[in-house]
Amino acid sequence: MNYVLFFTQLALVFIRMIGLGVGLDFLLSRKKKRFRGQVAGWGIWTLASVFQILAQMETNIALIDVLDFLFALCTLIGSFLIAVSIIVYFRPVSVKSVFFFTLFLSFLPLIIYFLFGIEIVVNFCILLSFILVGGLYTVGIIESVNFKTQVGQSIKWFYSIIGIAITQFFVYVYLLLEGVNLGLSSTELQNEVLVGVNNTFSIAILVLTVVLLIHLENTRSNLYNYQLKDKYSHDLGNILQVMVSAIHFIEEKGVPVEEKEKIMDLLNQKSQEVSELIQEIRNLE
Repeated sequence: MNYVLFFTQLALVFIRMIGLGVGLDFLLSRKKKRFRGQVAGWGIWTLASVFQILAQMETNIALIDVLDFLFALCTLIGSFLIAVSIIVYFRPVSVKSVFFFTLFLSFLPLIIYFLFGIEIVVNFCILLSFILVGGLYTVGIIESVNFKTQVGQSIKWFYSIIGIAITQFFVYVYLLLEGVNLGLSSTELQNEVLVGVNNTFSIAILVLTVVLLIHLENTRSNLYNYQLKDKYSHDLGNILQVMVSAIHFIEEKGVPVEEKEKIMDLLNQKSQEVSELIQEIRNLE
C-alpha cells in the first residue's frame, strides 16, 4: 500500500464531501437547476477518491485495474462538471452540450483502455482533466469584462486556483517523465517528497474550489438582489408618481363624479401594486 496516495485520497474524499454538501445546500435552498451539475460533479469526484482507496486495499490484480480505471474516469468527469459549474456564473452554457460531452468523456477512456491498457488511459484521463479545466477557465480570462462583473471579489480565488493548477501540471508531467504514474494504485514511489507536493496541490485546489463556489454564489446572489431592489425602487417611484398626479387631479374643481370614481379605482389599484412590491422587497435576502 502506498500510504502517501492512500492518505491523500482520504483527505480528498473529506474535502469533496464538503463540496458535495455545499452543492446540495445551494440546490435545496436556491431551487436552481444549474446546481444539479455541481452536485453531480462533486459526487463523481468523491467516487474517484473512493475507487483509488479501494484499489489500495485490494489484492486482486484484475479488480485493481478496474478500480484504477474508475478512478481515472471519475476524475475526468468530476473535474469537468465542477469546472462547468464555475463557468456558468459568467457565461451561458448549454445543458444539452454538457450532457453529450459528458457522455463522450465517458466512452472515450473506455476505448483507450481496451486499445492501450490501464496505464495509458489513467495518464490520458488525468492530463485531459488538466486541459479541459484549463481551457474552460481560460474562457473567463478571455471574457474579462463580463467575468470580472459577475465574479467580483471572488476573482482572487479563481486566479489562485489557476496558479496552483499550472504549477501542479508541470510537477505531474515531471513525475510522468520520471516514470511515476500517480493514477495507478500499484505504482512505486521513488520520490515521495515530490509526490507529496503534487498531492498537496490537489488538496489546495479542492479547498480553493469550494471557497470559490461559495464566494461566486454569494456574489451572484448579492448582485441579483441589488438589481432587483434597483428595479423595484424604480417601479415604486413610477407608481407613486401616478398616484400623486391622480390626487392632484381629484383636488381640481369641476372634475365630474364619474372621473373621480375612475381615479379612485386607479388609486386603489396602484396602492395594491405598491403593497405587493413592498412585500417582494422584504422577501429579498
